[in-house]
Amino acid sequence: MHLFFAILFCVLSAPALVAGALIVEGEGQVSRAPDHAVIEVSLHEQGRDVGAILLNLRTRVDCVINALKQNGIDEKHIATQRLDVRLDYDYDQKQRAPRDYIVSTSLRIRQDDLSNLTTVLDVASAMEDALSDLPFCYDLTQADNDLALTRAVKATLHKAELIAVASGQSLGSMEEIGENGSCGGVVMARMEMSATPRVNGYIAPENVTISKTITMEIELVDSAAQ
Repeated sequence: MHLFFAILFCVLSAPALVAGALIVEGEGQVSRAPDHAVIEVSLHEQGRDVGAILLNLRTRVDCVINALKQNGIDEKHIATQRLDVRLDYDYDQKQRAPRDYIVSTSLRIRQDDLSNLTTVLDVASAMEDALSDLPFCYDLTQADNDLALTRAVKATLHKAELIAVASGQSLGSMEEIGENGSCGGVVMARMEMSATPRVNGYIAPENVTISKTITMEIELVDSAAQ
């Protein structure tokens, strides 16, 4: 019995090498200038004869596409997004009454030469209620992702080291590491342009930010026990 208590006392009084685990998160970012813009053009027609307004809409779409092609836009960078036909109603009466058909469509135009953007915007906005949206974008590369991830790992380790030192401990072995949801590279500057007049002057888009976030679980060791 005396031997049991002696062993138990030695175990309880021995210094604990592992004080716990630290879970820390860090972020790494890479900033890049946009390399293209995506122009969205919305067109609609309204009337009683659905066939006639569809024909009018098609004529307007062809006019925009031809004007864009004449200004150096490759046809492969022009895409029709949708064609919507709906019946509009008059709700001022006690019972709703059908009024006109409304047909609408939209075009998405990719513009790689940002120095020529204002010219393309002038063409796209030549028709009333045409130009509706303008996001600036950047095509991510693997090198961009790798750099952002490397910076995230370094930032996380640096934060963990600061926390450990401030709490009188040191970092032990890495228990777990994982990448959280990342974002960036799609849109950084967006201009809503409903019924926009002709665009003149200089447009300066903001940079696109690629962001990576890392979470680490690291063993904490009591510095006094080392």
